[in-house]
Amino acid sequence: MKVTLNQLKRLLASYKLKVIQVQPHENGYVVQTNKGKKLVTIWNNVELLRWSNTWREELAVQGHKPVQRFLTNTNKKKYIRYQGKYFVLSDFSDGRTIDLQSKEECSAAGEIFAKFHKALDRIDQKTAIEISGSLNEDYFTNGSTMIKQVIKAIEEKPNPTLIDEVIYANLPLLYKRFRRAHQLWEGIQESIIYFPVSFSKFQLNQIAKEENDWYIQGGINQSLSTMHEDTVQLIREIYQKSKWNLQSVSSFLEGYNRQRKLSDNELIYVLVQFAIPWDVWAHFEDYLTNDHLSEDKIERMVEDIRNQRYWDDLTAFLGRFIDDQNSASA
Repeated sequence: MKVTLNQLKRLLASYKLKVIQVQPHENGYVVQTNKGKKLVTIWNNVELLRWSNTWREELAVQGHKPVQRFLTNTNKKKYIRYQGKYFVLSDFSDGRTIDLQSKEECSAAGEIFAKFHKALDRIDQKTAIEISGSLNEDYFTNGSTMIKQVIKAIEEKPNPTLIDEVIYANLPLLYKRFRRAHQLWEGIQESIIYFPVSFSKFQLNQIAKEENDWYIQGGINQSLSTMHEDTVQLIREIYQKSKWNLQSVSSFLEGYNRQRKLSDNELIYVLVQFAIPWDVWAHFEDYLTNDHLSEDKIERMVEDIRNQRYWDDLTAFLGRFIDDQNSASA
């Protein structure tokens, strides 16, 4: 939603701020005011806004002050409703992101992320917000059916292409991984319904260092899901951007466990999601739907098949991490 400078000035009048300069920003605007740089975010769903405010305030109650909190206006509200949207004001952070080659900073990121989850543990989980989820029994059933359909489609081709042969050669091993993920899922699916609600995705840039503190920010208009889908997305980003450095992931998990120890079921839920070859899977599904892949998609598929070994390494590492944690607590 776009607003003019004059509209923003009127909207921010209830915060007793003088607007000097405005710059478009993701989900809103960065506003230079007479009281420093502020961030105006525009929300679509008031229930999501309230949920987000609750965990931010809970973090502050826990003693973690460096969090992007929503500022209160002169009407004692934390948002302004305008044209069906909800405008929220907060301080703007110019902090830097984590150095992924630093064990200390990866560990600190794990601690901050765990504090965020501890805040979610303590707030009321009742919400009218629709909760999405990437995993359920239908996902595994449909996945097995898709594999059989791809195999059949290739076998029935009178003249299979090189891409057909590449896909066909990789299907057995991928199916084996898929079945293992399903077996793990079956052992924990009943416990997952009791996990708290969290973001379906938590990005690395939502944790930033500002002066001497680690600052939690963002999460604007993001969908919600069962806790630890966000953990998986964050670990994926750490692992990839650290150039497949398992030590970065290890430091992150160690930091997390210092603040909030992951249960066996939580760790297995994370493991299940990494055991599924998501990236390669998407290409095969695309192939089944369209019966061909463009040259650009073929290149990406080959790269993802090549990179699958890194995800296998991470899955094996998480398995050892779970075993080590169980041995230490025995």
